[in-house]
Amino acid sequence: MDQVNSTNKDDASVQARARRRRNDQSSRDYTCGCGKSYLSYPALYTHLKQKHQGSPPQGTTQPNNMNPKANRGRPKRLDENDLKEGKSDDERSISNNEPDETIEQVLLFLDSIGNFRSVIKYEKEEEKQGYLLNYFPKDYFNNCQDYQSIYNNIKDITNERVKNPDHDPLNKEEIDKDKNIKKTQISKILAYFLVAIGPLLNEDAYKEMATFIVLFSMALNETGYQALQNYEQEQYQQGDTDKKPQSLVKQDQNMNATYCEEQNGEHILLITNDFILSFLPQNFPKLGNIEKTFRIFGSPDEKLKNAVYVTQHLSYWLYAMKFTNSRLALYTDDDQ
Repeated sequence: MDQVNSTNKDDASVQARARRRRNDQSSRDYTCGCGKSYLSYPALYTHLKQKHQGSPPQGTTQPNNMNPKANRGRPKRLDENDLKEGKSDDERSISNNEPDETIEQVLLFLDSIGNFRSVIKYEKEEEKQGYLLNYFPKDYFNNCQDYQSIYNNIKDITNERVKNPDHDPLNKEEIDKDKNIKKTQISKILAYFLVAIGPLLNEDAYKEMATFIVLFSMALNETGYQALQNYEQEQYQQGDTDKKPQSLVKQDQNMNATYCEEQNGEHILLITNDFILSFLPQNFPKLGNIEKTFRIFGSPDEKLKNAVYVTQHLSYWLYAMKFTNSRLALYTDDDQ
């Protein structure tokens, strides 16, 4: 029997499940009367607010069960088929604002939990840089190697923006034309995410989000090569590729810890199940009293659910930014 479908629905109503391909036009049920379509209510809401002053044009449609707060539950363990990744293609973002919309989706989700938005609007790049670096939670981690690469990339990115505020350093990121994604290394990708969302959060929320992102990088460094080898082996066994997989698992742990420095975002979502269900419950308690102050993330079930949703929205942002050709989809009991 399928492990997912046999799980008690009262115990788990939300899943982080199959990745959608970039050319997947299904499930875009949130449609504006102007013709734009979106995967979620927050994305449609942001579009209406930005483009139509909050007034839906005639013809705007959305599912009846649109409440973004509904159907939250404990994530279920997924079977191996849930880790299938979409292949690259040439479809572009649905709109030029989509990366900003995905950040707004994270903020709207956080709004459903509490007040986490910054009341200060940072106009100057110097102010944003000072905030991001000064409040980065370096003291939350015993080993500076856990966060140093992300912290250094934040510093480098913001330095470029301070020196050239009219030139986005993202435009310098090289594109893999065959896969239609950026070649940016994962540590830098995660730094870009914190640069985008950090100044919009208050101090405590930013520290939690940065901690969450550092833990994600630690999980990738710990299990990324093994997950990638398993994925390639599975593809080969199923006949999806003629290329026999090579051993990608680093024997030297010091070398293995550089996964986020060596790999781009193509397979960044392969570890998400284990990250939510195993890595976070094991590693949040290691923060000790710090975890007790967290309002968003943590090892208790309710806060692990928050991690599921934030991971989903992070995948939307990665996809919109063309760091990966895959994204996560959440399925509720109503979808069974």
